[in-house]
Amino acid sequence: MTQKIDPARLKAAAEHLEWVCQQYPNEERVQGLLESRRPLIEDAKAGRVTQPFADEHSFPAQWAVFAEGLYRDYRDPNVEGAYGDFTDELRGGLTEDDKEIEAIIEQLRNKRLSGNGERQ
Repeated sequence: MTQKIDPARLKAAAEHLEWVCQQYPNEERVQGLLESRRPLIEDAKAGRVTQPFADEHSFPAQWAVFAEGLYRDYRDPNVEGAYGDFTDELRGGLTEDDKEIEAIIEQLRNKRLSGNGERQ
């Protein structure tokens, strides 16, 4: 199934990413991410992004955000989460498979937190 951009969800994700980054005004790393994404954030907010991005190579800083954990210390509010949501929406949102995987992960997390998880 081909993903489609939901302009309202993309705008909300762009605004949220911008807001999260603005909560760290003295953090050069976070401000660098914001400034490097500023044109795309502005396009998303203005509804100028109409086609989903097809691959991860379209997202500079993707590696730094997730694999290298450069923004892991910025959790309240969560820079990694906001950037992830924004890039998900740029791809056209989560697929049904993605949603199923997230639901399974959440169930496992809840089971572990409640202490009902069995160890093998």
